[in-house]
Amino acid sequence: MRPRGLPLPPDQAGRCREAGRHPGGPRPAHPAPVVKERFANWRVQLPLAACLLLVAVLAFLVFRYFLLTFTVAVSVALILSPAQRHLTRRLGGYGSAAAAVLVLACVVAILLPLAMFGVILTQQATAAFEWLRPHLEPAALDKLWRETLPARYPFLMTWVRESSGGGTAMPAASEALSRLTSAVNGFLQLALVHFAATLMDMIVFTMMLFFLLRDGAQLRDVMRGVSPLTRGQETEITVHLAKTVKGVLMSMVIVPVAQGIVALVGFWIFGLPSPVLMSVFVFFAAMIHLVGTPLVWIPAGLYLFFWVSAAKGIGMLLYGALVISTMDNIIKPLILKGAAQIHPLLAFLSVLGGLYAFGAKGLIAGPVVLSLVLSAYRIYRYDILRWRHEEEDGAAALAAEPVLEPTPALRTR
Repeated sequence: MRPRGLPLPPDQAGRCREAGRHPGGPRPAHPAPVVKERFANWRVQLPLAACLLLVAVLAFLVFRYFLLTFTVAVSVALILSPAQRHLTRRLGGYGSAAAAVLVLACVVAILLPLAMFGVILTQQATAAFEWLRPHLEPAALDKLWRETLPARYPFLMTWVRESSGGGTAMPAASEALSRLTSAVNGFLQLALVHFAATLMDMIVFTMMLFFLLRDGAQLRDVMRGVSPLTRGQETEITVHLAKTVKGVLMSMVIVPVAQGIVALVGFWIFGLPSPVLMSVFVFFAAMIHLVGTPLVWIPAGLYLFFWVSAAKGIGMLLYGALVISTMDNIIKPLILKGAAQIHPLLAFLSVLGGLYAFGAKGLIAGPVVLSLVLSAYRIYRYDILRWRHEEEDGAAALAAEPVLEPTPALRTR
């Protein structure tokens, strides 16, 4: 062994310098090759990260207009993926044919009823507006205020006139008529402006849905290569997303649609004016769990009772209480099998917030955001916190272990 104080031979000292070690001891006199390698990697990785960031920004600028449509298409594809697999097996492995059949069925199931319903709704809304407009004219309101209502409800009108100081309803009625007219005109202009954009979004959504159904498995494998999540976390997010979207859509869209159809039948049977328009009001009222459909069918029954026929009014009220309102409790247990059980307030806020933020696409985009939030909460609770608790429990158990003292026999050895 060489004494520490003696110098190394020249050839051995050169080899030590090349290896990054100090010739006279273990401490390096200059940065080691590892440090140089890290510095070199940093100089390479920084421009690479800048280029990747630039590419990501450019990609966002190009595809940002389709992100929301893509989100909706992914959600619908997740719901239809079991049907896609089953239909592919039935067609002998032809995934393209199965995806085309499902997309065509979705387009027909969505567009055909909407087109028919839109035509009827436009006709009845126009008829209702034409019927309402002459009744809001100053002369008609003055006649209603001075002759019709006092003849039908003398005690009520006496009390109203005494409370209002004997005034008329013409100023308020004229203001209401002008507001209604401006609101209808604004709505029609807005609908015409957004019609072309909606048609383009529908075409893009159809194309995205087809390729997601056909190539969804390959896309999932590609994304797994860059995903920081584990296979179990990816599966949990995917399954929970499909269940959440299904649950929210069923409870906030399908059930109100069913109640609107049942209400339409009742309005038509009892002779209520503009039954399709009133059924649309039932659809929106059914989304509000606090009040629900009675917000529409009770005023409809009262209108029939006081202005048309007492028998029809009573029949409408009974139909609303026994049929329309009970549809919620009958349909939900049947169609929500396998869906995520979400609190009604969260479901309502996700749909309403999605509509405010994204328009009509928010019916699906809102539940998607809710599902991602709930999935992130579940991963944090059941994975991250569990690992931390396991580490803390292991450290506590190690600290609680008794320290074994050596026996006297071992001490003497």
